[in-house]
Amino acid sequence: MRSLRGRLLFSLIAGMFITVGITVFLFVQLIHSLTIDQAKTELHSQIDKAIQILDDGDIHDIDDKDLKLKFKDRLYYADFFILNEQHKIVAASDAKRINAVIHVPLEKEDGIMELDHRKMLYATKTLDEDEKLQIVVFAPLSSLRTIVGQLLGTTIIAILGSFLFVLGIGLLAIWKTTRPLKKLTAAVSQYEPYRSHHPVLPKADRTEIGELIDTFQEMSERINKHHGYQIEFLQNVSHELRTPLMSIQGYALAIKDQVVTVDQGLDVIHKEAQRMVHMVERLLQLSKLEYVEDVWTFSQEDLRNMAEQAVDLLTPAASEKGITLSITGSSSINTLLPAEQIFQVLLNLLQNAVRYARSQVVIELNAGPAGSSSESLLQKSWSFHIDDDGEGVAEKDCEAIFERFYKGREGVTGLGLAICRQIAERLGSTMSCERSALGGARFSFVYRAE
Repeated sequence: MRSLRGRLLFSLIAGMFITVGITVFLFVQLIHSLTIDQAKTELHSQIDKAIQILDDGDIHDIDDKDLKLKFKDRLYYADFFILNEQHKIVAASDAKRINAVIHVPLEKEDGIMELDHRKMLYATKTLDEDEKLQIVVFAPLSSLRTIVGQLLGTTIIAILGSFLFVLGIGLLAIWKTTRPLKKLTAAVSQYEPYRSHHPVLPKADRTEIGELIDTFQEMSERINKHHGYQIEFLQNVSHELRTPLMSIQGYALAIKDQVVTVDQGLDVIHKEAQRMVHMVERLLQLSKLEYVEDVWTFSQEDLRNMAEQAVDLLTPAASEKGITLSITGSSSINTLLPAEQIFQVLLNLLQNAVRYARSQVVIELNAGPAGSSSESLLQKSWSFHIDDDGEGVAEKDCEAIFERFYKGREGVTGLGLAICRQIAERLGSTMSCERSALGGARFSFVYRAE
Protein backbone atom coordinates (compact mmCIF):
# COMPACT_ATOMS: atom_id res chain seq x y z
CA MET A 1 0.00 0.00 0.00
CA ARG A 2 2.64 2.51 -1.01
CA SER A 3 0.44 4.56 -3.32
CA LEU A 4 -2.01 7.15 -2.03
CA ARG A 5 -4.83 5.47 -3.94
CA GLY A 6 -4.07 2.10 -2.28
CA ARG A 7 -3.95 3.65 1.18
CA LEU A 8 -7.24 5.45 0.68
CA LEU A 9 -8.86 2.26 -0.62
CA PHE A 10 -7.51 0.22 2.29
CA SER A 11 -8.73 2.81 4.80
CA LEU A 12 -12.17 2.89 3.15
CA ILE A 13 -12.60 -0.90 3.15
CA ALA A 14 -11.25 -1.28 6.70
CA GLY A 15 -13.54 1.44 7.98
CA MET A 16 -16.55 -0.07 6.22
CA PHE A 17 -15.82 -3.57 7.57
CA ILE A 18 -15.58 -2.21 11.11
CA THR A 19 -18.78 -0.21 10.64
CA VAL A 20 -20.63 -3.21 9.18
CA GLY A 21 -19.41 -5.47 12.00
CA ILE A 22 -20.58 -3.07 14.70
CA THR A 23 -23.90 -2.53 12.89
CA VAL A 24 -24.57 -6.26 12.50
CA PHE A 25 -23.69 -6.95 16.16
CA LEU A 26 -25.96 -4.21 17.47
CA PHE A 27 -28.73 -5.21 15.06
CA VAL A 28 -28.57 -8.85 16.16
CA GLN A 29 -28.84 -7.76 19.78
CA LEU A 30 -31.78 -5.52 18.95
CA ILE A 31 -33.63 -8.16 16.88
CA HIS A 32 -33.05 -10.80 19.56
CA SER A 33 -34.39 -8.51 22.26
CA LEU A 34 -37.45 -7.53 20.18
CA THR A 35 -38.15 -11.18 19.27
CA ILE A 36 -37.95 -12.27 22.93
CA ASP A 37 -40.32 -9.48 23.94
CA GLN A 38 -42.75 -10.43 21.18
CA ALA A 39 -42.53 -14.12 22.10
CA LYS A 40 -43.27 -13.33 25.76
CA THR A 41 -46.28 -11.29 24.70
CA GLU A 42 -47.51 -14.16 22.52
CA LEU A 43 -47.02 -16.68 25.34
CA HIS A 44 -48.97 -14.49 27.79
CA SER A 45 -51.79 -14.21 25.29
CA GLN A 46 -51.83 -18.00 24.91
CA ILE A 47 -51.98 -18.40 28.72
CA ASP A 48 -55.07 -16.18 28.75
CA LYS A 49 -56.54 -18.31 25.99
CA ALA A 50 -55.75 -21.51 27.93
CA ILE A 51 -57.38 -20.11 31.06
CA GLN A 52 -60.48 -19.26 29.02
CA ILE A 53 -60.61 -22.86 27.73
CA LEU A 54 -60.29 -24.17 31.30
CA ASP A 55 -63.03 -21.89 32.48
CA ASP A 56 -65.33 -23.28 29.81
CA GLY A 57 -64.42 -26.94 30.27
CA ASP A 58 -62.12 -29.48 31.87
CA ILE A 59 -58.37 -29.41 32.47
CA HIS A 60 -57.94 -32.02 29.78
CA ASP A 61 -59.74 -29.94 27.17
CA ILE A 62 -56.58 -27.91 26.45
CA ASP A 63 -54.79 -28.98 23.26
CA ASP A 64 -51.44 -27.65 22.12
CA LYS A 65 -53.05 -27.01 18.74
CA ASP A 66 -55.10 -24.33 20.45
CA LEU A 67 -51.95 -22.46 21.57
CA LYS A 68 -50.71 -20.89 18.36
CA LEU A 69 -47.66 -18.65 18.15
CA LYS A 70 -47.21 -16.46 15.09
CA PHE A 71 -43.85 -14.89 14.27
CA LYS A 72 -43.03 -13.17 10.98
CA ASP A 73 -45.89 -14.85 9.07
CA ARG A 74 -44.87 -18.26 10.39
CA LEU A 75 -47.06 -20.41 12.66
CA TYR A 76 -45.75 -22.30 15.69
CA TYR A 77 -47.52 -24.24 18.44
CA ALA A 78 -46.67 -23.65 22.07
CA ASP A 79 -46.32 -26.52 24.56
CA PHE A 80 -47.77 -26.36 28.02
CA PHE A 81 -48.05 -28.19 31.31
CA ILE A 82 -49.98 -27.63 34.54
CA LEU A 83 -48.27 -28.04 37.89
CA ASN A 84 -49.73 -28.66 41.29
CA GLU A 85 -48.34 -27.48 44.61
CA GLN A 86 -45.70 -30.25 44.62
CA HIS A 87 -44.46 -29.15 41.12
CA LYS A 88 -45.95 -32.34 39.71
CA ILE A 89 -47.34 -32.15 36.19
CA VAL A 90 -51.04 -32.96 36.21
CA ALA A 91 -51.72 -32.09 32.56
CA ALA A 92 -49.45 -31.44 29.59
CA SER A 93 -49.40 -31.10 25.81
CA ASP A 94 -47.05 -34.08 25.85
CA ALA A 95 -48.71 -36.94 27.74
CA LYS A 96 -45.32 -38.42 28.59
CA ARG A 97 -44.68 -35.49 30.93
CA ILE A 98 -47.73 -36.18 33.15
CA ASN A 99 -46.84 -37.15 36.73
CA ALA A 100 -43.29 -35.90 36.19
CA VAL A 101 -41.86 -33.50 38.75
CA ILE A 102 -40.35 -30.23 37.49
CA HIS A 103 -37.43 -28.91 39.51
CA VAL A 104 -37.18 -25.66 37.57
CA PRO A 105 -37.96 -22.56 39.67
CA LEU A 106 -40.84 -20.67 38.05
CA GLU A 107 -41.15 -17.67 40.31
CA LYS A 108 -41.35 -15.03 37.58
CA GLU A 109 -44.25 -14.54 35.19
CA ASP A 110 -41.93 -15.17 32.24
CA GLY A 111 -38.32 -16.03 31.56
CA ILE A 112 -36.01 -18.76 30.28
CA MET A 113 -35.84 -22.25 31.74
CA GLU A 114 -33.96 -25.42 30.83
CA LEU A 115 -36.12 -28.43 30.04
CA ASP A 116 -34.89 -31.71 28.54
CA HIS A 117 -31.48 -30.09 28.12
CA ARG A 118 -33.01 -27.40 25.95
CA LYS A 119 -33.60 -23.75 26.73
CA MET A 120 -37.23 -22.76 26.70
CA LEU A 121 -38.89 -19.37 26.80
CA TYR A 122 -41.87 -19.59 29.14
CA ALA A 123 -44.74 -17.65 30.59
CA THR A 124 -46.65 -18.82 33.68
CA LYS A 125 -49.75 -17.93 35.64
CA THR A 126 -51.64 -19.32 38.66
CA LEU A 127 -54.89 -21.07 37.79
CA ASP A 128 -56.45 -21.85 41.15
CA GLU A 129 -55.33 -20.25 44.38
CA ASP A 130 -57.02 -23.01 46.41
CA GLU A 131 -55.51 -25.93 44.60
CA LYS A 132 -52.41 -23.90 43.76
CA LEU A 133 -52.36 -25.01 40.17
CA GLN A 134 -49.92 -23.25 37.87
CA ILE A 135 -49.97 -23.28 34.06
CA VAL A 136 -46.76 -22.92 32.10
CA VAL A 137 -46.74 -22.20 28.34
CA PHE A 138 -43.37 -22.49 26.67
CA ALA A 139 -41.61 -22.62 23.32
CA PRO A 140 -38.01 -23.57 22.48
CA LEU A 141 -35.56 -20.72 21.96
CA SER A 142 -34.26 -22.51 18.89
CA SER A 143 -37.47 -21.55 17.08
CA LEU A 144 -36.86 -17.91 17.93
CA ARG A 145 -33.27 -18.17 16.80
CA THR A 146 -34.54 -19.42 13.43
CA ILE A 147 -36.60 -16.26 13.13
CA VAL A 148 -33.63 -14.11 14.18
CA GLY A 149 -31.49 -15.93 11.63
CA GLN A 150 -33.98 -15.17 8.86
CA LEU A 151 -34.08 -11.49 9.84
CA LEU A 152 -30.32 -11.43 10.13
CA GLY A 153 -29.96 -12.96 6.66
CA THR A 154 -32.21 -10.30 5.18
CA THR A 155 -30.29 -7.63 7.07
CA ILE A 156 -26.90 -8.92 5.92
CA ILE A 157 -28.08 -8.92 2.30
CA ALA A 158 -29.27 -5.32 2.70
CA ILE A 159 -26.03 -4.29 4.41
CA LEU A 160 -23.96 -6.09 1.77
CA GLY A 161 -25.82 -4.21 -0.95
CA SER A 162 -25.21 -0.94 0.88
CA PHE A 163 -21.57 -1.93 1.37
CA LEU A 164 -21.07 -2.52 -2.35
CA PHE A 165 -22.91 0.71 -3.18
CA VAL A 166 -20.82 2.79 -0.77
CA LEU A 167 -17.65 1.00 -1.92
CA GLY A 168 -18.47 1.91 -5.52
CA ILE A 169 -19.01 5.54 -4.55
CA GLY A 170 -15.77 5.47 -2.52
CA LEU A 171 -13.79 4.00 -5.43
CA LEU A 172 -15.20 6.65 -7.74
CA ALA A 173 -14.33 9.39 -5.24
CA ILE A 174 -10.79 8.01 -4.76
CA TRP A 175 -10.30 7.75 -8.50
CA LYS A 176 -11.53 11.31 -9.09
CA THR A 177 -9.39 12.56 -6.20
CA THR A 178 -6.15 10.86 -7.23
CA ARG A 179 -6.56 11.31 -10.97
CA PRO A 180 -5.34 14.96 -10.91
CA LEU A 181 -2.37 13.81 -8.79
CA LYS A 182 -1.51 11.19 -11.41
CA LYS A 183 -1.72 13.80 -14.15
CA LEU A 184 0.32 16.23 -12.06
CA THR A 185 2.99 13.57 -11.46
CA ALA A 186 3.17 12.79 -15.17
CA ALA A 187 3.38 16.48 -16.09
CA VAL A 188 6.07 17.22 -13.50
CA SER A 189 8.13 14.17 -14.55
CA GLN A 190 8.13 15.47 -18.14
CA TYR A 191 8.87 19.07 -17.20
CA GLU A 192 12.15 20.52 -18.47
CA PRO A 193 12.80 24.27 -18.18
CA TYR A 194 14.82 24.38 -21.42
CA ARG A 195 11.88 23.19 -23.53
CA SER A 196 9.75 25.77 -25.31
CA HIS A 197 6.60 23.68 -24.84
CA HIS A 198 5.92 22.47 -21.32
CA PRO A 199 3.50 19.67 -20.37
CA VAL A 200 0.02 20.89 -19.53
CA LEU A 201 -0.83 20.67 -15.84
CA PRO A 202 -4.33 19.47 -14.85
CA LYS A 203 -6.92 22.15 -14.26
CA ALA A 204 -6.94 23.36 -10.67
CA ASP A 205 -10.08 23.53 -8.56
CA ARG A 206 -10.83 24.87 -5.08
CA THR A 207 -9.73 21.73 -3.24
CA GLU A 208 -6.40 21.13 -1.52
CA ILE A 209 -5.21 19.26 -4.63
CA GLY A 210 -6.20 22.29 -6.70
CA GLU A 211 -4.07 24.46 -4.42
CA LEU A 212 -1.20 22.01 -4.92
CA ILE A 213 -1.61 22.27 -8.70
CA ASP A 214 -1.63 26.06 -8.44
CA THR A 215 1.55 25.89 -6.36
CA PHE A 216 3.27 23.71 -8.97
CA GLN A 217 2.07 26.09 -11.68
CA GLU A 218 3.55 29.07 -9.85
CA MET A 219 6.73 27.11 -9.16
CA SER A 220 7.12 26.18 -12.84
CA GLU A 221 6.61 29.82 -13.82
CA ARG A 222 9.31 30.87 -11.35
CA ILE A 223 11.64 28.16 -12.70
CA ASN A 224 10.98 29.28 -16.27
CA LYS A 225 11.61 32.88 -15.29
CA HIS A 226 14.79 31.95 -13.44
CA HIS A 227 15.92 29.83 -16.40
CA GLY A 228 15.30 32.80 -18.68
CA TYR A 229 17.40 34.97 -16.35
CA GLN A 230 20.18 32.38 -16.45
CA ILE A 231 20.17 32.31 -20.24
CA GLU A 232 20.13 36.11 -20.37
CA PHE A 233 22.89 36.22 -17.76
CA LEU A 234 25.11 33.86 -19.76
CA GLN A 235 24.44 35.81 -22.93
CA ASN A 236 25.32 39.08 -21.19
CA VAL A 237 28.47 37.58 -19.67
CA SER A 238 29.51 36.24 -23.07
CA HIS A 239 28.85 39.60 -24.68
CA GLU A 240 30.64 41.59 -21.98
CA LEU A 241 33.69 39.31 -22.05
CA ARG A 242 33.74 39.12 -25.82
CA THR A 243 34.23 42.88 -26.24
CA PRO A 244 37.53 43.16 -24.28
CA LEU A 245 38.74 39.85 -25.71
CA MET A 246 38.17 41.11 -29.25
CA SER A 247 40.01 44.33 -28.37
CA ILE A 248 42.94 42.36 -26.94
CA GLN A 249 43.00 40.08 -29.98
CA GLY A 250 42.72 43.00 -32.38
CA TYR A 251 45.52 45.02 -30.83
CA ALA A 252 47.70 41.92 -30.51
CA LEU A 253 47.36 41.40 -34.29
CA ALA A 254 47.90 45.12 -34.86
CA ILE A 255 51.16 44.99 -32.92
CA LYS A 256 52.17 41.90 -34.89
CA ASP A 257 51.41 43.62 -38.19
CA GLN A 258 53.05 46.82 -36.89
CA VAL A 259 49.85 48.80 -37.52
CA VAL A 260 50.16 50.42 -34.08
CA THR A 261 53.15 50.92 -31.86
CA VAL A 262 53.91 48.38 -29.16
CA ASP A 263 53.30 50.95 -26.41
CA GLN A 264 49.89 51.90 -27.79
CA GLY A 265 48.83 48.28 -28.21
CA LEU A 266 50.08 47.17 -24.82
CA ASP A 267 48.32 50.10 -23.16
CA VAL A 268 44.95 49.07 -24.66
CA ILE A 269 45.56 45.38 -23.91
CA HIS A 270 46.41 46.24 -20.30
CA LYS A 271 43.23 48.31 -19.85
CA GLU A 272 41.00 45.66 -21.41
CA ALA A 273 42.63 42.94 -19.32
CA GLN A 274 42.01 44.98 -16.16
CA ARG A 275 38.42 45.42 -17.25
CA MET A 276 38.04 41.67 -17.67
CA VAL A 277 39.63 40.97 -14.27
CA HIS A 278 37.33 43.51 -12.63
CA MET A 279 34.29 41.96 -14.28
CA VAL A 280 35.26 38.41 -13.28
CA GLU A 281 35.85 39.54 -9.70
CA ARG A 282 32.38 41.12 -9.61
CA LEU A 283 30.82 37.94 -11.02
CA LEU A 284 32.57 35.80 -8.42
CA GLN A 285 31.45 38.17 -5.70
CA LEU A 286 27.84 38.06 -6.91
CA SER A 287 27.84 34.25 -7.01
CA LYS A 288 29.31 34.17 -3.51
CA LEU A 289 26.51 36.44 -2.25
CA GLU A 290 23.95 34.00 -3.65
CA TYR A 291 25.56 31.17 -1.70
CA VAL A 292 23.42 31.45 1.43
CA GLU A 293 25.66 29.20 3.56
CA ASP A 294 28.47 31.77 3.37
CA VAL A 295 28.76 33.21 6.90
CA TRP A 296 29.18 36.95 7.30
CA THR A 297 31.07 38.40 10.24
CA PHE A 298 29.11 40.96 12.26
CA SER A 299 30.98 43.51 14.31
CA GLN A 300 30.16 46.62 16.29
CA GLU A 301 30.81 49.64 14.08
CA ASP A 302 29.95 53.32 13.79
CA LEU A 303 28.16 53.82 10.48
CA ARG A 304 29.21 57.49 10.47
CA ASN A 305 32.89 56.52 10.55
CA MET A 306 32.37 54.04 7.68
CA ALA A 307 30.69 56.73 5.58
CA GLU A 308 33.55 59.14 6.29
CA GLN A 309 36.10 56.52 5.20
CA ALA A 310 34.21 55.94 1.95
CA VAL A 311 34.08 59.70 1.33
CA ASP A 312 37.85 60.00 1.93
CA LEU A 313 38.54 57.27 -0.62
CA LEU A 314 36.44 58.90 -3.34
CA THR A 315 37.22 62.56 -2.64
CA PRO A 316 40.23 62.69 -5.07
CA ALA A 317 38.16 61.29 -7.96
CA ALA A 318 35.24 63.59 -7.10
CA SER A 319 37.52 66.66 -6.87
CA GLU A 320 38.82 66.05 -10.39
CA LYS A 321 35.24 66.41 -11.65
CA GLY A 322 34.48 69.38 -9.40
CA ILE A 323 32.07 67.40 -7.21
CA THR A 324 31.77 67.90 -3.45
CA LEU A 325 30.94 65.04 -1.06
CA SER A 326 29.16 65.72 2.24
CA ILE A 327 27.55 63.77 5.10
CA THR A 328 24.40 64.85 6.94
CA GLY A 329 22.07 63.33 9.52
CA SER A 330 23.04 61.44 12.66
CA SER A 331 26.45 62.23 14.10
CA SER A 332 26.96 58.66 15.31
CA ILE A 333 25.22 55.36 14.58
CA ASN A 334 26.65 52.59 16.71
CA THR A 335 25.34 49.20 15.57
CA LEU A 336 26.12 45.57 14.73
CA LEU A 337 26.59 44.97 11.01
CA PRO A 338 28.68 43.03 8.45
CA ALA A 339 31.23 45.82 7.99
CA GLU A 340 32.85 44.50 4.79
CA GLN A 341 29.56 44.15 2.93
CA ILE A 342 28.04 47.46 4.11
CA PHE A 343 31.24 49.34 3.27
CA GLN A 344 31.12 47.85 -0.23
CA VAL A 345 27.53 49.06 -0.67
CA LEU A 346 28.59 52.57 0.39
CA LEU A 347 31.51 52.57 -2.06
CA ASN A 348 29.41 51.26 -4.98
CA LEU A 349 26.63 53.79 -4.43
CA LEU A 350 29.10 56.67 -3.98
CA GLN A 351 30.99 55.69 -7.15
CA ASN A 352 27.73 55.70 -9.12
CA ALA A 353 26.73 59.05 -7.62
CA VAL A 354 30.12 60.63 -8.45
CA ARG A 355 29.92 59.21 -12.00
CA TYR A 356 26.57 60.91 -12.73
CA ALA A 357 26.57 63.98 -10.43
CA ARG A 358 27.11 67.54 -11.70
CA SER A 359 28.40 69.28 -8.59
CA GLN A 360 27.46 67.54 -5.34
CA VAL A 361 26.73 64.21 -3.63
CA VAL A 362 25.12 64.04 -0.17
CA ILE A 363 25.07 61.07 2.21
CA GLU A 364 22.21 61.22 4.71
CA LEU A 365 22.46 58.96 7.80
CA ASN A 366 19.41 58.15 9.93
CA ALA A 367 19.28 56.17 13.17
CA GLY A 368 16.32 54.11 14.39
CA PRO A 369 15.43 53.03 17.95
CA ALA A 370 18.29 51.82 20.14
CA GLY A 371 18.42 48.50 21.98
CA SER A 372 20.26 47.50 25.15
CA SER A 373 23.71 45.95 25.17
CA SER A 374 26.20 45.05 27.85
CA GLU A 375 28.78 47.38 26.24
CA SER A 376 26.74 50.27 24.79
CA LEU A 377 23.48 51.27 23.27
CA LEU A 378 23.24 49.75 19.79
CA GLN A 379 20.92 51.02 17.08
CA LYS A 380 18.49 48.31 16.09
CA SER A 381 17.50 50.05 12.85
CA TRP A 382 19.26 52.51 10.61
CA SER A 383 19.37 53.75 7.05
CA PHE A 384 21.48 55.81 4.68
CA HIS A 385 20.48 57.69 1.54
CA ILE A 386 22.85 58.90 -1.21
CA ASP A 387 21.62 61.84 -3.33
CA ASP A 388 23.20 63.44 -6.38
CA ASP A 389 22.27 66.39 -8.61
CA GLY A 390 22.73 64.60 -11.90
CA GLU A 391 20.15 63.69 -14.51
CA GLY A 392 18.57 61.04 -12.28
CA VAL A 393 16.95 57.73 -13.20
CA ALA A 394 13.72 57.41 -15.15
CA GLU A 395 10.88 56.07 -13.02
CA LYS A 396 10.41 53.07 -15.33
CA ASP A 397 14.08 52.11 -14.81
CA CYS A 398 14.15 52.39 -11.00
CA GLU A 399 13.83 48.61 -10.63
CA ALA A 400 15.65 47.56 -13.79
CA ILE A 401 18.91 49.23 -12.73
CA PHE A 402 19.37 46.59 -10.02
CA GLU A 403 19.42 43.78 -12.59
CA ARG A 404 22.68 42.21 -13.67
CA PHE A 405 24.50 43.88 -16.58
CA TYR A 406 22.09 46.78 -16.66
CA LYS A 407 24.37 49.70 -17.48
CA GLY A 408 23.65 53.39 -17.55
CA ARG A 409 25.23 55.93 -19.81
CA GLU A 410 28.65 55.65 -18.13
CA GLY A 411 28.34 52.26 -16.47
CA VAL A 412 31.30 49.90 -16.24
CA THR A 413 30.18 46.31 -15.66
CA GLY A 414 26.50 46.68 -14.77
CA LEU A 415 27.06 44.51 -11.68
CA GLY A 416 27.61 47.05 -8.90
CA LEU A 417 23.95 47.79 -8.12
CA ALA A 418 23.05 44.09 -8.49
CA ILE A 419 25.63 43.33 -5.78
CA CYS A 420 24.18 46.07 -3.54
CA ARG A 421 20.64 44.70 -3.93
CA GLN A 422 21.87 41.16 -3.22
CA ILE A 423 23.58 42.30 0.01
CA ALA A 424 20.42 44.14 1.09
CA GLU A 425 18.20 41.08 0.48
CA ARG A 426 20.64 38.84 2.31
CA LEU A 427 20.33 41.13 5.35
CA GLY A 428 16.54 41.33 5.08
CA SER A 429 16.86 45.02 4.23
CA THR A 430 15.43 47.14 1.42
CA MET A 431 17.32 48.80 -1.41
CA SER A 432 15.49 51.29 -3.58
CA CYS A 433 15.93 54.10 -6.08
CA GLU A 434 13.83 57.22 -6.54
CA ARG A 435 14.00 60.86 -7.56
CA SER A 436 16.23 63.02 -5.35
CA ALA A 437 15.37 66.44 -3.98
CA LEU A 438 18.67 67.60 -5.55
CA GLY A 439 17.30 66.75 -8.98
CA GLY A 440 19.22 63.51 -9.56
CA ALA A 441 18.89 59.99 -8.16
CA ARG A 442 18.38 58.95 -4.54
CA PHE A 443 19.53 55.46 -3.49
CA SER A 444 18.26 54.28 -0.11
CA PHE A 445 19.46 51.39 2.08
CA VAL A 446 17.13 50.69 5.03
CA TYR A 447 18.05 48.12 7.70
CA ARG A 448 15.64 46.94 10.39
CA ALA A 449 16.85 44.42 12.96
CA GLU A 450 14.58 41.43 13.68
